[in-house]
Amino acid sequence: MKKPVIPVFFSVNDAYSPFLATAINSIRENASQDYQYRIHVLTDDISDQNRERLSRFSREGFQVEFYPLSELMRQLPAVQKLEQHSFGAFASLTIYFRLFIPTLFPQYDKAIYLDADLVVPGDISRLYREPLGGKLLGAVADYSIQKIGPFMHYIDTYVGVDHHNYVNSGVLLLNCKRLREVNLSGRFLDWVERYGLETVAPDQDYLNTLCWQGIHYLDPDWNAMPSECLRFMDNPQIIHFNLASKPWLNESVPYDNIFWKYAATSGYEAEIRARQKAFLQDASAMKNYKNAIRRLIRMAARLTKAPVSFRSLIQATPALRLCS
Repeated sequence: MKKPVIPVFFSVNDAYSPFLATAINSIRENASQDYQYRIHVLTDDISDQNRERLSRFSREGFQVEFYPLSELMRQLPAVQKLEQHSFGAFASLTIYFRLFIPTLFPQYDKAIYLDADLVVPGDISRLYREPLGGKLLGAVADYSIQKIGPFMHYIDTYVGVDHHNYVNSGVLLLNCKRLREVNLSGRFLDWVERYGLETVAPDQDYLNTLCWQGIHYLDPDWNAMPSECLRFMDNPQIIHFNLASKPWLNESVPYDNIFWKYAATSGYEAEIRARQKAFLQDASAMKNYKNAIRRLIRMAARLTKAPVSFRSLIQATPALRLCS
């Protein structure tokens, strides 16, 4: 009998190829053999050399495929507005690709989306099998911001959701069938075209606003983040090195031993080590990175005073949400 297919999506640019390789390597090492896996890499500029290196992870029942989407998306007038937004230090146009997965891949009723700055020591098929019922997506509450006052206030007053239940978009279990039914991509583009709101976490703020009350909350083990706000987990299933808590930017990050385990057999370990060394030796690079975080905090504080916000729009028109 043919094994069921589990689709897993990433959205990256070329600079993230070494970390994508580490993530894919970890999935392949730990995934159940009872399924086939299709790793869809949504990209705008991965080089031919990196495509070839990443394609080496393909084997029977585990395929790595590439989809250049930027040119296609830029044909949409509303998408052009996305490029006018300030992405900051931690984002690029590629972060929006995840919102179009249900529409662009209608063959899937369910899919997994993952950021590339993570490793998967658990069996990814267990996440896929998590029942969603009628919910639009599954995700983990973003505890990495729970002690950062301006971010919490921003989420409560500008995004308009309870910061305790605000989810991180780096690990998503997508109910593609339901998201097509409620037209996530079209409604998102309509928001951008009509309102063009500033955001601290662009795709994440939109997902939380639009899908509020349609979210299934996953166990935190599926998105363990190296944050002082979170307990250290003995058996994390996915480790997400978000914001500045990345092994290639620091010498000591929680769970970094697990990252280096998979980096060692990714084909990119030497390059990742070289990046880490160069970053640590460049005082201005670390300073610039920390300043970028401070700018995001200042931006969050400024936006809480804005006259128009996600919250004010939803209060005026509750039907703007996909689940009202």
